[in-house]
Amino acid sequence: MIELTGVPETLLWTLHNRASEALCPDGFIRDEEAARLYRAIDYDYERSFGRPDGSHATRSAMFDEVVSKWMQTHPGGTVVELGCGLETQFQRIDNGQVRWLCVDVPEAIAVRKLFLAPTERCRYIAKAR
Repeated sequence: MIELTGVPETLLWTLHNRASEALCPDGFIRDEEAARLYRAIDYDYERSFGRPDGSHATRSAMFDEVVSKWMQTHPGGTVVELGCGLETQFQRIDNGQVRWLCVDVPEAIAVRKLFLAPTERCRYIAKAR
C-alpha cells in the first residue's frame, strides 16, 4: 500500500482522475500507462479524493496538444516537467527523440520509480522543497 501525505499524495489524485477517464470506453484520453498504474497501486482513491472527474484528464490532453506541437518543430528537444507525480505524458506522446526531465519532490519520485522506470531519454530528478 502506498502511504503518502500532503503535497506528494496529490500524485494519486491526478492519477485517479486521469486513469478513470482513460478507463471509460468512451473516455476522451487514451492513457494505458495511467490505467496500468491505477490498477497496480493499492489505494482507496475514492475515500481520499471522492468520485473521479475529468479535470486532470482535460488538463493532460491540453498539455499533450501543446507539447506535441512544440515537438514538431523541436523533435530532439528537452521537456522539463515540474511536479511530474505519476503523469504519463512522455509515454503518451513520445516521438522517439525527445528528452524528458521529470522533476518532483523526493517522495513522489520514489513512488514514480516503483511503477515507471526512468530511461535514457526520460530521466527523474528528485528535488527537495
